[in-house]
Amino acid sequence: MFSREATWVVFVGFALSGLFNLPLVLHPKSMIANDLGDPLLQTWEMAWHRNLFATGDFWTANIFFPSTDNFAFTDSLLGYLPLALIGGDGQYDAVFRYNIAYVTAFALAFVGAYLLVKQLGGNWQAATVAGVVFAWAPWRLTHGSHLNILSTGGIALALYALAKGHGYSLRHGLKDEPKPWWILAGWLIAAWQITIGFATGIPFAYLMGVVGIAIVVTIIKRWRQVTAKLIVFNGVGVAIFLLVTLAMLIPYFRVVEQYGFTREWKEVQVFSPPLRGLWTAHYDTWLWLETGFNRLDLLPQDGVAEMMLFPGLAVTILAITGLFVSSWPVRTRIWLGVATLVMTILCLGASVLDGAYTYRPLWEHLPGFDAIRTPGRLVLWVILLLVVLAAGAVTRFGELMVDRTQVSLRLIPMFLFVPVLAVLLEGIPARTYVSPLGIPPDLQQVFAQGRDPMLILPIDEFTEYKYLLWSTDGFPKIANGTSGNYPQAYNDILAETQFFPDESSVAVLRKYGIRTVVLMKVDALKSPYAAALIHPLNGLPITKQELNDVVVFTIAAE
Repeated sequence: MFSREATWVVFVGFALSGLFNLPLVLHPKSMIANDLGDPLLQTWEMAWHRNLFATGDFWTANIFFPSTDNFAFTDSLLGYLPLALIGGDGQYDAVFRYNIAYVTAFALAFVGAYLLVKQLGGNWQAATVAGVVFAWAPWRLTHGSHLNILSTGGIALALYALAKGHGYSLRHGLKDEPKPWWILAGWLIAAWQITIGFATGIPFAYLMGVVGIAIVVTIIKRWRQVTAKLIVFNGVGVAIFLLVTLAMLIPYFRVVEQYGFTREWKEVQVFSPPLRGLWTAHYDTWLWLETGFNRLDLLPQDGVAEMMLFPGLAVTILAITGLFVSSWPVRTRIWLGVATLVMTILCLGASVLDGAYTYRPLWEHLPGFDAIRTPGRLVLWVILLLVVLAAGAVTRFGELMVDRTQVSLRLIPMFLFVPVLAVLLEGIPARTYVSPLGIPPDLQQVFAQGRDPMLILPIDEFTEYKYLLWSTDGFPKIANGTSGNYPQAYNDILAETQFFPDESSVAVLRKYGIRTVVLMKVDALKSPYAAALIHPLNGLPITKQELNDVVVFTIAAE
């Protein structure tokens, strides 16, 4: 059972997350944080989870027809599967489920970091600093549209449970009695974290490998003190973690084999942040807006969203202080400092000596790392190390105030709460909230009546996102889609339908088994596809039906 403190921590985490995302709490079915790009893709993904137990291949979703295993073109967010039980199909319930996950992601990050630091030996003020920074550091606000990147609570919770299970803290080492059920919980939480996706999951899997090796070494060194239950629960936990990881990898292996998706080093170079990125905050960071920490114009504009790595000024100062004044042993501080420096260099990717002696060896030789084109996201691990260093400093300040000052014991918690307020101010978001358009009634009718795969036009960078959201109404098979990877069929359809309807577009659509084309009238008027509204069919094997919202073209069978 949860202790009273843990219960309060969960309450505070969700309260802060709800407060920082108040529009979502007030309008959970009709508003989305940040933008109508990736959030709509991830809203569709979570809606597709409802098909896991339906007939057919779960990993072949209703988009990117006729490609297979297309749900593995990006992170699956499968860890949020239980939310699929809430509501039904359609965009409003889909947005509702996404917003629950969105608010929960920040809350779990706060709870996980708080509990981890408390287990490592920090006081509650230090743990609160850790929770706030891990959940709302300025860098986190940079990825406000990426639920897969924000969902890191499982990382801290897994490390907390394993530390608690083995009776480990930074202050006393292995002192407390082992708690085998907590050990198993740690590995299960780690497995759940992997099911969120591999953008953060690949480095996390390697970290868990290091943790596993450390546990094995400890067991060997303390063999006479180790119980059979501790070994068994670790063994079972590791086995489950590996099996879940393998199960999640299988569809991604199939995708790589079938489509040959690869990352090139030049992509890593484009998305590698410069040194200045370490002190550049996103424009969603309220405190640093229009300050020297918000000079986005000084960053490369290609991939600029991946260049802003600022962890926060307060936590950085506290962490540097924690190298010299801390409750952690000197050796621990040295290791934490070295690890922080190494991870900082790694998160700069190709910006340091083109990564030749830093990121590139990992990218070339560690399995899975060649799928990561955004080294800046490794700053997550820099932030985790910074909060541990900062926690040591805050905890030591409390001890010094008790031992060496005449400050009233009642005032000490107030003084120690100053760092909490500082990091909290840096975490206040200034993000925007937007409402997705509802599905046009005529398109909804086409979805309900149509059984054949269809293509929706026009296609551009943003319309695909809303088509995905609208397709949650019945999940019709559509050739549309958006992802970090695109199959050749999609590229062919996109290229050949620019001048639909004509012979070339009809040929490619027939080739891929698509007989229905739905043209959105309003969107077409503002795009190169406007000509399709009046283009003569000129003997093409196409019939045309004009409705209020859409024009439906049907291609005759050969």
